[in-house]
Amino acid sequence: MTKKKYKKNKFSLDEVISQSKFNYCKNFKWFLIAPIAIILVGIILFATIGFNLGLDFTGGSVLTVYSNDGGQILQEDGTTPVKQYDLTNNADYNEFKSVIESTLREQGITGNIVFQTTNLNLKDVVNEDTDGQAILVKYQNIDGFEGTEITNKNAEIKEALLEKLDYDNQTEYEKAVVMGGVITATASSELLMKAFIAMLVAIVLILVYIIIRFEITSGMAAILALFHDLLVVSSLVIMFRITINSSFIAALVTILGYSINNTIIIFDRIRENIKTGKYETAPNSVIANASVKETMTRSVYTTLTTFITIALVAALGVSDIRDFALPIVFGIVTGFYSSVFLTPGLWALAYRGSKKRKVKIKKPTEEYEV
Repeated sequence: MTKKKYKKNKFSLDEVISQSKFNYCKNFKWFLIAPIAIILVGIILFATIGFNLGLDFTGGSVLTVYSNDGGQILQEDGTTPVKQYDLTNNADYNEFKSVIESTLREQGITGNIVFQTTNLNLKDVVNEDTDGQAILVKYQNIDGFEGTEITNKNAEIKEALLEKLDYDNQTEYEKAVVMGGVITATASSELLMKAFIAMLVAIVLILVYIIIRFEITSGMAAILALFHDLLVVSSLVIMFRITINSSFIAALVTILGYSINNTIIIFDRIRENIKTGKYETAPNSVIANASVKETMTRSVYTTLTTFITIALVAALGVSDIRDFALPIVFGIVTGFYSSVFLTPGLWALAYRGSKKRKVKIKKPTEEYEV
């Protein structure tokens, strides 16, 4: 029985990386230039124009607008309004949303407007206990308006929408547009504080986990890398004027988890290489450089697959989904960058092993050139 021969793959990423002479630790200082530049630009923009805060943090008003998809609302002469909208149809949805948005702009609403499809119970609208298609609308109140001014303006907006959508503004039909109340600035500040506390707790727990599993040097290097990721992503969000809502906080927590996962893989390989004794007299930079190369293929493949998926979501999703997905896209790139190019160098600079593994040579021999 002859042994079956398999065709050798012409391209092997493992082989390319292992044969590469590139030194990740030696070039550590050059890797700091790009993130520092981005963070500095972000700080300048934050000090001048600030974040593009959404309704979750600035406050605003909420209303629900029924689309009359089944023609239940009738005019005084018994006919249906001029236009009915089926929100499951993309063209109808866009047209209906455009009518609402133009009405709000005419009423002086200049801030962010968020749209979300929902269902509206018609019992109070047309005395029919069933659900109809509707759009939930959140918008920022006019700057400087408070209390009674906001209430009066919302009443004007409701009347304008009823007229624009050709609904008779009578008692039995006025609930085709339902005001859902006001999101106060106090509630927004509480949300911001809770989000900050959640982020802080997540970072502390990650630090504790890294210290327990590895040692304090690895933990501090990982936390510095996480702060790098958060600062770079926040700077990019300011640059691209992405709206900041509660979904952005969820994106940051997702980024933390993704970034630390790549970092742990590299630190785990560093620990294994130290235990083998192969690098007993080698400098820290040699151990870190070898460990990065040994885990690079895995990091590249996982980053690419995740990046492609989230990038497609950001490209094809609606605006709300895009505001959530884009920061994650930024975070995947920055997380890979910090894990591969920054944390190994930080570890090599700060790590002090046991006396048994202290460096005994000033210059690495050919055996350790990786």
